[in-house]
Amino acid sequence: MPWPMEFMHHKRLLGGANAVQLVRRAIGGFWDSTSATTALEFGMIAPVLLFLVFSTVETSVYYYKQSHLKFVLSQAGRHVQTGEIQKSATPKADFDANVCDAAKIVFDCSQVYLDVRNFATVADVVFPTATFDSTGKPTNFVFQPGGSAQITAMRASATFEFVTPFLRDILQPNGAPVIMVGFSIFKNEPF
Repeated sequence: MPWPMEFMHHKRLLGGANAVQLVRRAIGGFWDSTSATTALEFGMIAPVLLFLVFSTVETSVYYYKQSHLKFVLSQAGRHVQTGEIQKSATPKADFDANVCDAAKIVFDCSQVYLDVRNFATVADVVFPTATFDSTGKPTNFVFQPGGSAQITAMRASATFEFVTPFLRDILQPNGAPVIMVGFSIFKNEPF
């Protein structure tokens, strides 16, 4: 069966220099266009697109830091649970050093605060309402790790400040930093 004439015409155009002419004709309209429609549309869409990208990235960083704060809490709790901190000559200093070691990848050590309290039973675990100053630093956190086979409850806090304009206005309306928190309750091992 012979090829249709339209195909033969295109087949001839696709060979050699004619192919270049066909491509130039196809895209030539874009190069010769003097209208700014595309630029105008991009100018209208770009701020929204950039807001979405920056909001997504910044929210991801926030959740990563929140997750890392829980990791810091678990690492610090492990040293308390085994009695390593309680047996130390300088328990608070060693505890702070352990917290700093776990936190230093993501946080400045001075930005992570832990409240460590001991209780006789799990039913007794009650934290007082946390109070914070204007910078997000807790004002009523204590360090009381407890002894052998006691219940220890820990809570951690750290601050985060958003920089994306509308996100900051929504999540930090009064300008105070967002406070991330984590909790852990465990029974100390006999030591």
